[in-house]
Amino acid sequence: MKKYINISVRGMRIMLPAVLFLFFVPDLIAQQDLEREVIVVRSYEPSVAETPKINLLPSLTDTISVTPLFSYTILPIPIETDFEVEPITPARMSAETVSKLYGSHIRLGIGSYVTPYAELSINNLRNNRYSGGLFLKHHSSRGRLRLDNNEKAFSQFADNEMLFYGKRMGRRSVFSAEGGLKSNAFHYYGFDTSIDEELFPEKDDIRQQFMVGNAGLNFKSTHTDSVRLNYDLSLNYNYFQDRLDVSEHGLNFRAGFDKFLRSQVIGVDMGVDYYDNTIVPGNANTVYKVSPWFNKADDEWEVFAGFHSYYDQQGEESDLYFHPRASLQFSIIQNYVVPYVGIDGGLQINNYRKVAFGNPFITPGLRVRNTDRTMDLYTGVKGNFTRDVSFNFKVSYAVYQDMHFFVNDASEMIGNQFDVVYDDVELLNYTGEIGARFSERFSLFTRANYYSYGLKVLDQPWHRPDLDISFSGRYNVGDKILLNADVFYIGNRYTRPLDGAEEPVELKGIADINLGLEYRYNSILSGFLRLNNLTNTNYYKWNNYPVQGFSLMAGFTYSL
Repeated sequence: MKKYINISVRGMRIMLPAVLFLFFVPDLIAQQDLEREVIVVRSYEPSVAETPKINLLPSLTDTISVTPLFSYTILPIPIETDFEVEPITPARMSAETVSKLYGSHIRLGIGSYVTPYAELSINNLRNNRYSGGLFLKHHSSRGRLRLDNNEKAFSQFADNEMLFYGKRMGRRSVFSAEGGLKSNAFHYYGFDTSIDEELFPEKDDIRQQFMVGNAGLNFKSTHTDSVRLNYDLSLNYNYFQDRLDVSEHGLNFRAGFDKFLRSQVIGVDMGVDYYDNTIVPGNANTVYKVSPWFNKADDEWEVFAGFHSYYDQQGEESDLYFHPRASLQFSIIQNYVVPYVGIDGGLQINNYRKVAFGNPFITPGLRVRNTDRTMDLYTGVKGNFTRDVSFNFKVSYAVYQDMHFFVNDASEMIGNQFDVVYDDVELLNYTGEIGARFSERFSLFTRANYYSYGLKVLDQPWHRPDLDISFSGRYNVGDKILLNADVFYIGNRYTRPLDGAEEPVELKGIADINLGLEYRYNSILSGFLRLNNLTNTNYYKWNNYPVQGFSLMAGFTYSL
């Protein structure tokens, strides 16, 4: 607040002498000798008084106003141009290109050792409800092989096959049926060359032929949702007969059911196998199987558990078998490193037809016991090295009862037929697999197995190797030339000598290299060339039985 003081003229007269007195009095006093003490209470603080600001902005007001005037003229005549409007073709959905199918093909070829080959396949074309066809095949050879004594043996063979098949696809199920005939004719040419040649039988006496007839039905569901019960039912009949009229009837029934419940799948597999042959009349073998299981999986792991139960009845004898089943796998690095561990087991049925096709040179009518794989423990790791290279490494330890091994029949002096001996075995197996698919045109695959047998009775696992290796490669050159290579190696094996010597006979390892080439002239006609056993080694798959050396086959394929 400001105060204003008014001073009159009279007052000025009184105050003027007083002011002058105060002005001169200090000088008078200063002339005297006076001493005074000055006390500073606080330091000097300079300050600047606030100055009011001008908040008005300058403005310019133009008092002169100019209004623009426009003048234009509209011409009533249109300007002509050369532009013409062209209609646009309406867009249409083009049909997908469907490649032409050839429902049938014929393949003919001829090779060394006078080896003709013929194959005919007839199939129906595209149909979303039915499919079916016929397959015929002939492969034979009239060449002879030299034995250790440099004598040529009757090693001719002839394989023929005919197969009918059909399938009907429904909305929720598929029904299929098949039937066929197969004939395999060959000779027991593997003589023991250490005996007198005069003891060798004639050609017709060593001839053998297997005849097989089969028919089968299958009915299974194709549900795409998880609510319904899935099923798979099959029934098969097989008839087997050799040249000496030893015959076998086989009937197999399979039934599998599974259903998705919450986060897991439960199921059960059942089956009945029945075999009756004329080897021992009235001594049929029937095996019943029931195997319940459940499976649960996540993105990182999968667990499976269940068991096998078998009831094996043979004549008046019967046995009950039980084998646990379980496995666990989990992903350390998804799809790249997947360790796994498990346990399994099962009963292996060794019926006459199965054993005969495993080794066709067995004694006619040979009866082999069933093999019990009591326990099979395994662990391993699988995954991918890269996007194109996958692997699987596995170690297993299995215990077998009544595992059979082939040995030359000691009752035959010439040693050209095989019998079996049994032993309880502990088998340690190391397996490695590597597959590479670098593109649609180039792929490689290799597999190796190492076996270590723990035997109780036998000196060696007769005719079984301790090592086998296989390698396969495929290369497609511009869909015109197809190249393939297959390399096999089987390690040394041992067989029991016929003369009763204690020292076993060693069979050298097998190295077999095969090459194939196919040239596609067009989509209908192509030619092929096969080169087998490039090392030209007459190795022995079975004791006294050499195989063909280097051979080639050439032919063509024509599509109908």
